[in-house]
Amino acid sequence: MTTPSHSLHSATPTKGFTLIEVVLAIGIFLLSILALVGLLGPTLSSVEDVTQADEVTSVVNTVNAFLMNSPDIAPGGSRFNAVYNALQTGHNGVLTIFVFRQFEDSNSDRELLRVGFSSAVNIPGIEADAVVSNFSNAAGPIYRVLLSASSVTPEDYRDDAGANPLVYPRYTLNEILANYPEGYLAMEVRIFAEPSQPAPLLTSTPAAFVNRQPIFTYNMAIVR
Repeated sequence: MTTPSHSLHSATPTKGFTLIEVVLAIGIFLLSILALVGLLGPTLSSVEDVTQADEVTSVVNTVNAFLMNSPDIAPGGSRFNAVYNALQTGHNGVLTIFVFRQFEDSNSDRELLRVGFSSAVNIPGIEADAVVSNFSNAAGPIYRVLLSASSVTPEDYRDDAGANPLVYPRYTLNEILANYPEGYLAMEVRIFAEPSQPAPLLTSTPAAFVNRQPIFTYNMAIVR
């Protein structure tokens, strides 16, 4: 009589992770997280730089459009003549323009773009809409834009403060408009950012900005 045989199947043991493998995996994961955190700082900085660059571009475009196209500067007269005379006889050879956003009123969330000369600027015939007299309801930073004669101005029609770092502006106009032969007026433009609270002074002497670093400087010209 044959005894039935029974097949015995041995179970294959399941292989797990060793303690060393788990520790290595956690270490690699933590190193990856640290690397990502390290990249986050420069990324945020880049975002801030891009935002500021966009703001500066907006201010530059606003100032250029205001000086060259605003109907509120010497309406019915020559915008070139008005700006030249104001720069030549104005506040120590510097014109101040403010650019900022302003809530429509104290109960509104709607923001309006505001641009205008400092109330200290004397331009005959200028409309009230082209003058900033206060910063009430200002939203965000206030950009102070300082304009002065540029180095491109013909030498015979400008005074040069030389290399003295304690003098600003470096160049001022020394001739009245009737004696100025060029068809353009070149100006250096310096942009400063100031907080809305406390509100900046509507007027400041150029000496107050000798040691201050503008966020952007460029040159522009208006034509007759």
